[in-house]
Amino acid sequence: MSEVINPHTLLRKIERIEKELEDLRTMLLKMVVENLSEGDEIDRETLKAFERDLKDMIEGKVEVLSADETIKILSEKVGG
Repeated sequence: MSEVINPHTLLRKIERIEKELEDLRTMLLKMVVENLSEGDEIDRETLKAFERDLKDMIEGKVEVLSADETIKILSEKVGG
């Protein structure tokens, strides 16, 4: 018999995973910046772009997969 999956439960889990992924991305970007050695230089334009991207991630403005798109991809992977 097939296992019954509650779509609402799955959507909540996916939303939680998306939030965790955004948090991890933010942490990773912060770590990259913190680990630049003193000899490494970053130009102002790159720094401004990084700050903009980081702000967009924190504010949720970054385009991510929707729950429906994620389910479709996962279904394709599991199904075949």
